Amino acid sequence: MRIIFVCTGNTCRSPLAESIAKSLSDAHDFTSRGLSAFDGAPVSQHSRTLIHQHGLPEPSPAQQFSQQDADVDLIVTMSADHKRYIELMYPEANVYTLSEYAAGETRNINDPYGGELRDYERVYDEIEHYVRQLLEKLDNGR
Repeated sequence: MRIIFVCTGNTCRSPLAESIAKSLSDAHDFTSRGLSAFDGAPVSQHSRTLIHQHGLPEPSPAQQFSQQDADVDLIVTMSADHKRYIELMYPEANVYTLSEYAAGETRNINDPYGGELRDYERVYDEIEHYVRQLLEKLDNGR
């Protein structure tokens, strides 16, 4: 299954989700995108620090979400606003927020952009929690 994690700039939350998912499962193809991304932009310093601290694989370089991305098996966004945007632009897309798909919740993953490392650590813990649930759900065929 091909899964894309989506946030705003593809430098903080979605790269963390991609790296965490890649570290936990090789049964699916994970990547990430941003709705307002600058192609090739580096992962934020604090996200990169956490990726290295946890020994995670490197995420894809920042990339803008596109029409081709709407055709993947599953699109997982960090917020309800991201989900609504994709639904408006690409009605055929199979899109959920991370908390919605993983746990049936309506919780947004806050953007730590511009924050301190501790802000990123909180977001990391939240994303890891939901990604583990997402993978469990996928692996159980639900």
